[in-house]
Amino acid sequence: MLPHQNFSYGLQSIWNEESLVQKQDSMKRMGMDRDSISRAQKHKSEAAAKKHAKAEQLRRKRINTHIQTLKKLLLPNMTSKKVKASILTETIRQLKELHKRAADVALQQYGHADVSGCFTFPDGSDEVTVSRCEGGEGKTVKATVCCEDRPGLNQDLTDAIRSAGGKPVRVEMSTVGGRTKAVIVVRWVEGGGEEEEVGLLTRALKALVESGPLGFSRLGQIGRVNNGRTGLGLEMSRNKRARMCSSFEGEREWEKLLLSNV
Repeated sequence: MLPHQNFSYGLQSIWNEESLVQKQDSMKRMGMDRDSISRAQKHKSEAAAKKHAKAEQLRRKRINTHIQTLKKLLLPNMTSKKVKASILTETIRQLKELHKRAADVALQQYGHADVSGCFTFPDGSDEVTVSRCEGGEGKTVKATVCCEDRPGLNQDLTDAIRSAGGKPVRVEMSTVGGRTKAVIVVRWVEGGGEEEEVGLLTRALKALVESGPLGFSRLGQIGRVNNGRTGLGLEMSRNKRARMCSSFEGEREWEKLLLSNV
């Protein structure tokens, strides 16, 4: 074999060995990558399982809390082992009874037993709507306000209505869980009641809701504390579970409520 052939053969051997080493390293890296991917997927699955287990635990805890609340309200002396079944049965029975009573009240006051839309209860979203009342000769509107209850809310509502030149002639209010909803019939006696005044009333009520605890009449000022009382003159406990429903006919009754809330 010639010398140059020996040299070429040696280079080829070295190249083959380097290629083999590179292939082995590549295979090792691929194996490590597969292991990393497998570990990442396993970790992701475990995290998802833990998250699901925690959510399920919180859900069960929330349900048990509601069950205990219902037990205290409906069956405080119950000793049955089937606690949940008994409580749910009693809850359904009392709900049906309350629905029947509400239908009787609606029948007496409104002439029909359909309770939908007859009663005012707040929900979790802030709301301001103003619409014309039928048969009000264009000078009467119905304003609906739903917001967080707070000290001086009645006075803020009055200030907002009077800033538009209107007067409250009928008010239906309810407070549940720290939120208040008011349906107010507003009338303009002399003049007013045009689109300009209605728009002014709408903007004033929206400003009242957006101002939050600061209050409509105290925008830009420090809100005053009203002896820890809510806007409805109702003492609130720490858990904010107070409930109140009220209806007022005429401005005098509304003013009486305001005076009792000072």
